[in-house]
Amino acid sequence: MIKRLLCCFLALSVCSSLFAKEVKSVGISLGSLGNPGFVLIAKVATAELKKINPNVNVTVVGYDYDLGKQFTQIDNFIAAGVDFIILNPGDPKAISPAIKKAQAAGIPVVAVDTVADGADAAVTTDNVQAGTIAGQYIADRLKGKGSVIIENGPQVSSVIDRVSGVKQVLAKYPEIKILSEDQDGKGSRDGGLIVAQGYLTRFPNVDAIFTINDPQAIGTALARQIRRHRRPGRPARARDLRRRNT
Repeated sequence: MIKRLLCCFLALSVCSSLFAKEVKSVGISLGSLGNPGFVLIAKVATAELKKINPNVNVTVVGYDYDLGKQFTQIDNFIAAGVDFIILNPGDPKAISPAIKKAQAAGIPVVAVDTVADGADAAVTTDNVQAGTIAGQYIADRLKGKGSVIIENGPQVSSVIDRVSGVKQVLAKYPEIKILSEDQDGKGSRDGGLIVAQGYLTRFPNVDAIFTINDPQAIGTALARQIRRHRRPGRPARARDLRRRNT
C-alpha cells in the first residue's frame, strides 16, 4: 500500500513537469475500482491534485481489464479536453495507439504501476521484489517442500514481474513442485474464485497458492472455504457458504 501511495506522489510530480498550464481536468483509468490498491491510487492522486488546484475536475474510471473499454475511456478523456491522463495500461504495447492519440491532442500520459509503450512517463513499484518476498514466505512456511500453485493474471508488466519473482525463489527448492502457473484469475475476486475452484477439484493436495493481487487472493480463499463447507454430492456454490455464515 505504501508503495502505491509513493507511486501516486511520484506520478503527479512527474506530470507537473510535463506542462506549465493550470491543471483543470485530469482523467484516470485504472484496472478495476473493485481493487483496493487502485482505489487508493485514485484517492491519493485526487487529493494531491486538489492541492494543486482545489477546483480541479478528476474523472476516475475502471476498465475492468477490458482493453477495448480503456480505449473508449481515453477517447472520452480526449474529447473532454483533460490536461493529462494517468493510466494503468490494460496491455503495455496494445495501448500505444491510444496514448499516441492523446499526445497528438496535446495531452501527456503517465503510466502507473505498469509500464506502457510511448507514455511520457511511467512510475512502477518493484514487482519482481514483491514476488520474491511472497515466494520466500511460501518456501519458508512449507520448509522447502510441497505443492504450490501460481495463480496468474492479466499479462501486464506488474503481473509478469511478480510471477517471475516467485518462480525465481521457488526454483531454488527442488522439493517444491509447481502444479500450475498459467491460469488467469483476471485480477478479480470472481476470477480468483473460479480458477481456484478448478485447482481444488483438479489437484487433491495443494499446500500453497500464490495470487497476483488482493482481490484474487480473496476469491481463492473463498473457494477454499466453499470446498470445506460443501455438502457431500453437491457442487461448490458461493451461496452454500453464505447460508452457513448467516
